[in-house]
Amino acid sequence: MAEYTRLSKDDLEKLLKHYDLGRLENACPLTGGQANSSFKLTTEKGQFTLSVCDEKTSEEIGTLTRVLACLEAHDFPATRLYPPRAGIKTAFVEFRGKPVYVKEFLDGKVCSELTPFMLQQVGEAMAGLHKIPAPRDLAQAFPYGLKQFDQVLGSGISHPFKPWLKDKKDLLESSLDLTMARGFIHGDIFWDNLLFDGENLAAVLDFEEACQYFLLYDLGMACVGCCTGANGFDPNKIRALITGYQTRRPLSDAEKKQFAAFLVYAATGAAFWRFRQYNLRYPDPDKADNYRELALLADQAVTENFLV
Repeated sequence: MAEYTRLSKDDLEKLLKHYDLGRLENACPLTGGQANSSFKLTTEKGQFTLSVCDEKTSEEIGTLTRVLACLEAHDFPATRLYPPRAGIKTAFVEFRGKPVYVKEFLDGKVCSELTPFMLQQVGEAMAGLHKIPAPRDLAQAFPYGLKQFDQVLGSGISHPFKPWLKDKKDLLESSLDLTMARGFIHGDIFWDNLLFDGENLAAVLDFEEACQYFLLYDLGMACVGCCTGANGFDPNKIRALITGYQTRRPLSDAEKKQFAAFLVYAATGAAFWRFRQYNLRYPDPDKADNYRELALLADQAVTENFLV
């Protein structure tokens, strides 16, 4: 995860006073995501992950902690929240005005190349998630869905991405069936948010974008994040993911017809997020073009019309 917040050993020790974790023995920053600053901590009581939420408010993290509690109650394979000491009314604390929470650290590995067997398990887990009743107060819209595209389209930046995004928005508004099923979604199932023990799925990580939204959008985003290869989308990987999903939640005929449109939507949404992140919110010349690979996936999804 991008280390937007830097914490010294003294900072970490002060934070740990809010938790019954014992003495801090070791700490190192974690890499992989793009919206938090996370650290692996080793204390007298074991290993934990401490996350500083660089882009989420206390209210949003309050919702996240309720999400994690809901997942634990339904025995979903996700990391378990470690609560602060008794007397602290929230499941998180604050540091420099940013929410901070602690989870139990899970052993396992993150794999950039997922086999069909691994993808089938991801699909099964997603179907299980989609059957869980959404926690209370969970947002009804995705944080970088269609309604957010105007943040780029209405900006003063002059860039070829703007007309591209406008074309995709117009296409999506004319092709998406907004009556498709909604429910509890993760929204960001990329390969680096999955933990494996060998080839067995150990946990789905990082529920910061969880909300009540289109189930097909979640599937489409998982394809964007897990089902690509040297030539863009890999149909065999998509097929494995969907096969696993349908063992627990078969898609309706209407959903199968809409899958291609939601795949375009997910790829476009991911491209939008990256462009906004590194060209508007946190301009970074080294990452300014990172959106391009996702934009190419959206274009491919339009022309190749992947079906399930």
